[in-house]
Amino acid sequence: MTQPVSKANMLKELILGSSSLTWMLIAIFAMATILLFQFASYKKIGLALEKSFAILYIFISPVLTQPPFNYLHFINLKDPEGGILKLLPYFFYPWVLLILLSRVKDFSSNFIQFFAKLLIMNSFFLLYTLLPLLSTLWSLVPEETLRAGLAFSGFTVFGCYIAAQYKWEDLSRFWRWGYTALGLASFVMKPPGSGDFVGLTLSKNSLGGVLALCTAFWYLHYSQGAKTQKERWIALGMMLFSFYLVRANKSGSALVITIILIIAVSSLNFLKNLSFQWAFTAIICFLVFSIIMTVFVVDNLEDIIVGGLGKDLTLTGRTEFWPQLMDAVNQRPWFGYGYDGFFQQDKLGSATPAYFIYTPNGFQPKNPHNGGIGILLAFGWPGLILMMTSLLLNLAYAVRYLSRSTLEEAGIPICFLVSIIISNITEGYIIDIGNPWLSYAMLTVRLAIDNANNSSNSSTSNPQRRSLARTVH
Repeated sequence: MTQPVSKANMLKELILGSSSLTWMLIAIFAMATILLFQFASYKKIGLALEKSFAILYIFISPVLTQPPFNYLHFINLKDPEGGILKLLPYFFYPWVLLILLSRVKDFSSNFIQFFAKLLIMNSFFLLYTLLPLLSTLWSLVPEETLRAGLAFSGFTVFGCYIAAQYKWEDLSRFWRWGYTALGLASFVMKPPGSGDFVGLTLSKNSLGGVLALCTAFWYLHYSQGAKTQKERWIALGMMLFSFYLVRANKSGSALVITIILIIAVSSLNFLKNLSFQWAFTAIICFLVFSIIMTVFVVDNLEDIIVGGLGKDLTLTGRTEFWPQLMDAVNQRPWFGYGYDGFFQQDKLGSATPAYFIYTPNGFQPKNPHNGGIGILLAFGWPGLILMMTSLLLNLAYAVRYLSRSTLEEAGIPICFLVSIIISNITEGYIIDIGNPWLSYAMLTVRLAIDNANNSSNSSTSNPQRRSLARTVH
């Protein structure tokens, strides 16, 4: 019996099978590149093209399954097999840099300034981003780790570039429309059915996390950012549609996170009126309560989850293999097993400790299902300390930024941090090359720059400090 041919293979055979068609497409692509390069030199057109790329980058960040978007993700660099289309990132991103060369030149003139602010405000983040490549030195599978580290670094660099180029108002728009586009495309191309609604993503939890943030961001724009009645109606409609997709997704954890984020957004006015110490304490208490509530609801109240949330338990089996993973961590506590170096059962077999990790019912995990454990397995305790310190700094900066900006701008990093912390209790998203890490990298860069600018402005505008500086001088 003949095997069915995928649409991607049919397209590849059609293009590569005809030399005249191939050369014609190359000529069209070359002409389009020249025209785009020329047009992008104009400031408004270059800005519009860069913003379009930013939305596209956020759109594809969760790792999609639909061509051609699945071939544009940096994660393809991890796998050398899979045909010529998996090499597309090697050509696509240099092409983007070429088209946006005028914008990149403008950014390069301020790069040292941006980098210095990030280094001063959150050096722990910068040190952490070096670990995926450095861990090649001690990985069980150095070639795999090197490829994964290069993919991680490229993915992070483009996210940091976008965050450094734009302020929260623009970034908020990018995230809202990027996530909404993913939800709409998933609804149209792979609509909800009787089973889990995964859309264009790899899993229901991946899509559910995006839709939860999308719902919260539209609610934030509706309640705090919309300037006209028309904007408010659009925001309300998008929020309700996103929430409908969360329900159709049938992920209990996504629904719980959505509710928690809505509560967080509704609390922004209250937090803004508190002092920094009390606001930070309130955020920490809220996070602790949210984590306890999430674990308690998702793991214990089966009747609520099956009847109310419409899905089976999402923590089933995790607590059975987490102790085994921690035993593996204790065998290499200082360095771990390298980035993407532990769960290599398919390549190493019994040569990796992951080969011997099973639940009593025979399930063998292929990922840690916990962000902290994932970091420990990859980089050891130093890696986890760097990430946790960076995370606490970001929480402090987000709370401080709350008193110095509009609620919509300040609400974005708070929503992201709440979502990232809670979701990584039951999933290992923060260690993956996907949307949660991209969001964390972008908010870290933006918070560092904004808080550095605010600190500099407050120092120069404080007359007591200026007089003291003159006295010391």
